[in-house]
Amino acid sequence: MSGLALRWSARVAGAVAGALLVTGGTAGVTFAADTDRTAVAAAYLPTVDIGNTFAVVATTHPDTVGCNGYKVVGSGTSTGKPLTNGGTWTQDEEACTATVPGKWDIRGTATITEPDGDKLNLSYRLSAPLTADTLVYPTGTFTITGGTGNYAFVRGSGKMNARVNLLDHDHVSSTLLGDIEYLG
Repeated sequence: MSGLALRWSARVAGAVAGALLVTGGTAGVTFAADTDRTAVAAAYLPTVDIGNTFAVVATTHPDTVGCNGYKVVGSGTSTGKPLTNGGTWTQDEEACTATVPGKWDIRGTATITEPDGDKLNLSYRLSAPLTADTLVYPTGTFTITGGTGNYAFVRGSGKMNARVNLLDHDHVSSTLLGDIEYLG
């Protein structure tokens, strides 16, 4: 008789557990469907959130066939996290019109140097449509390639956006939004 009672208890426990899983699963689906996606997106806290303002000097790229664009160097300031006291932004890039039809194809490297000398190095690739408009809004990605000091053993990546007025090279801006991982 005790064997029958144990089997009956096991069946009841299994049925209760199954009912809880179904109920919990349904509640989870209902909650997920009712959750405001904006609230979920707002909960993401990037570890890289840097704003840069800088001036650039553009010279004609020597490869007028393969690139048909400009070599661009720039310098300015950077603020945001993970920087402790801001820093200086320096960049070196190629902005080509021949590599991707109908678009600016921008590839570059940048270094953010903090006041204490620590450096954060990154590379980036952006694109923007070729238009007659003088305002260009390149978008793309960046990759953290290393650095010195506090950034000696880091890696990371994220999204990069820029705002460029082709007639005003003194007021260029960009933002970096993503994540950094400390490996050492």
